[in-house]
Amino acid sequence: MFKKIYLVLFAVLLSIAPLSGVDYDGEKSYLMDVKYDICLIAPQENEAAHLGIKVIGAKQAKALHDRQAFFYDAREKRHYNKQHIKGAKHIVFDRSKAEYMAIDLPKDKDESLVFYCYGESCASSYEAALAVKKQGYKNVYWMINGFSEWKSKRYPLQ
Repeated sequence: MFKKIYLVLFAVLLSIAPLSGVDYDGEKSYLMDVKYDICLIAPQENEAAHLGIKVIGAKQAKALHDRQAFFYDAREKRHYNKQHIKGAKHIVFDRSKAEYMAIDLPKDKDESLVFYCYGESCASSYEAALAVKKQGYKNVYWMINGFSEWKSKRYPLQ
């Protein structure tokens, strides 16, 4: 008797909340479409400028790209692997230590370094730029509108 009641309740619940799967590069999210281009911490433009980080858009970033600046992608690894700005290197965030580790930083601390993530609401690249600035790099740029603006302008990707 109880089995039948549970089965009926389960069937009702399934009909109320349809299990429509959303595919994110092989991973499935059920019941809701979760955006991966929004970070929880709001970007801090004023603070970035105060700390010496240059806040730029895609047009200025493209000019730096043309001059062979170093680009760093702070998005999730699977999104980086799918597509990223041509020549950009991935940054891994070590959550246990609450700091970014950028692989292959240039030895010359005068080189131009451009950091980006998903878009205007994502602050991962801002946090990475702050970490690198604290290491003594002088020409640190934060592309505030990130990958979404770069891609919309059809700038080089790989």
